[in-house]
Amino acid sequence: MAQSRLILRLARFLRVKLICHAVFKLRFWWFVYIKKRLRSCEDQVGVDGHQHNLRALKLARPSDRILWLIQPLTAIDKMMKADVKVLAIGVRLETDLLYLVAYGFNPQNVRGMDLLSYSPWVDLGNMHQMPYANDSWDAIMLGWVLTYSTEPQKAADELVRVVKNGGVIAIGLTYYPEHVLEEYRKSQGSLMGTTGQIQTVADVLKLFEGKVDRVYFNHDVSDPSRQGPTMVIFSVKK
Repeated sequence: MAQSRLILRLARFLRVKLICHAVFKLRFWWFVYIKKRLRSCEDQVGVDGHQHNLRALKLARPSDRILWLIQPLTAIDKMMKADVKVLAIGVRLETDLLYLVAYGFNPQNVRGMDLLSYSPWVDLGNMHQMPYANDSWDAIMLGWVLTYSTEPQKAADELVRVVKNGGVIAIGLTYYPEHVLEEYRKSQGSLMGTTGQIQTVADVLKLFEGKVDRVYFNHDVSDPSRQGPTMVIFSVKK
C-alpha cells in the first residue's frame, strides 16, 4: 500500500509536459527500435487509415489535448477510487496513459487499445469489436478517435457493451465548420478523421440514445464558424 502511494506521488511529476514527453520518448525508442515491438491489428479501418496511423506513430509527436478530457474526468468523485479501471482507445502513443497516471489513476488499472501498438500497456484491437468481456471498464476515453469510424453507431454500441453499468465514457473530437469541410472536399476529396456527421455534443449523445444516465461535462464551440473541440463526458445506464 505504501509502495502504491509512493508511485502515485512520483507519477505527479508526469504532469510536467517536458518530463512526460521525455519518458515517452525513451520508452518509444526502446520498444520500437531496440525491442522492435511494433505490431499491427489485422482488423484495420482501411489502407489509408492504417498508413495515416503508421506515419503519425513513427513521427512520435505527442499531443497534450487528451488533458482536456482527463482533467474534467478527475473532478468526478467516483472516478478517483483506487480500483477504477480505465481504457483509453486510439492512444497511438503512451502519453495519454502517462497523463492518466499523472492525474491519479492507478497504473495497474490503466490500459490502452489501438490498431497499432509498440507498448506493453496498449492492446491491439478495433473499437468496433473490442477484445474485452462485457462490463470490463469503469471509464473509457476516446480522444479524437470516434470520427475516424465509418460505423460510429457500431462503435458506440461496443462501448456500451464493455463499459460497466454506471461507468463513464469521455469523448473528444474536432468540430469543422461547413466551409472547412467543403474546402477539403474540393482539394482532397475528404478530411481524414471526420465524416462531417458527428460534430456536436448532441451528435455524440444521439449515438448513445437511451443509454445516457448523467452528463458530467460538455463543450461545444462557441462560434460555429470556427474550428474547435467538441467534448462530452457522461455515465451509462444499462
